[in-house]
Amino acid sequence: MRTLSRSAVALSTMALASAGLAFGAGSAGAALTTLCDGEASDVTVPGDLRVAKDTSCNLTGVTVEGEIRVQSGGDLLVTDSTIEGRVVVQSDGYFDATGTAIGGNVISQGGYGVYLDESAVAGNYLGREGEDVDPFLYSYDSAIDGRVAVEQGLVHLETVTVGGHLTSEDSLYTDIIDSTLSRSLTVTGATEGAALCGSEVDGDAEFTGNGGVQIGTGGSLIDCGDANYLGGDLTVADNTHGTDVSGAIIRGDLAGEGNSPAPTGADNRVRGESTGQFAELAPAARTMSAQSSAEDHKQDLEDKRAERRGAAEDAAEESGPANLR
Repeated sequence: MRTLSRSAVALSTMALASAGLAFGAGSAGAALTTLCDGEASDVTVPGDLRVAKDTSCNLTGVTVEGEIRVQSGGDLLVTDSTIEGRVVVQSDGYFDATGTAIGGNVISQGGYGVYLDESAVAGNYLGREGEDVDPFLYSYDSAIDGRVAVEQGLVHLETVTVGGHLTSEDSLYTDIIDSTLSRSLTVTGATEGAALCGSEVDGDAEFTGNGGVQIGTGGSLIDCGDANYLGGDLTVADNTHGTDVSGAIIRGDLAGEGNSPAPTGADNRVRGESTGQFAELAPAARTMSAQSSAEDHKQDLEDKRAERRGAAEDAAEESGPANLR
């Protein structure tokens, strides 16, 4: 597992003079709200920042001393920046952060998606459901200090650390790869399946009612060469389209019923008891009938990100400088 760098990004501080600077209601500690449409770099926003409906903002080396709100249909791209407050992404909004530190929660209100790459979130990630959307959480080499709670959409976490509980409900799929979860993990209702590969879960883990589950090196949801470590109990129940638990180190119990077809697995080390359908596992005699693989999911999210980010970069460039001196 790669070592995550969580050092703060060094940023220069400059005065902000903006044609888009508006006096208005901001966060409790902020007196100003800055409207961003276009491109800006190496500035400090002395309050909150807002990306208006259907506009695009592209920031590099920026410090925002308040919170950020991306309104419906808006896009915010941030690189090597610091956001001291929370980030709220409204319906069909997009937030894309690389090398960025976020001091509060990241909240997606049925947004198009959230991408985190080499970024740190000091609060929680809350992905709330919306109507007729599949919002995504797509993250690499990042840290979320609080909990992760996803109510809908697409989830792919790779080389990510999560300090709180992780829950994913009614997603299309949930993939957790080469990651460290400090508390519990619960995945329910992932219609295209859930995969856990090369990861550490320090608490209990539960996979229930998903369209296929692969935990470890068996199965065909993902090409996984590394075992998982689970610090508590593992419960796997009522999953369809195949269930495989292989190469896992489980400090607690391994249990579950109602998986159809019956689960398979091999080379597990269970320090508690193995009960139910997991009392006597056998290696898979055939591949799992997965609806799609984690590799397909990754490519799908790459495509979704590239399409939205490219359009946002073009729109921000066309709008010109966001902050005129």
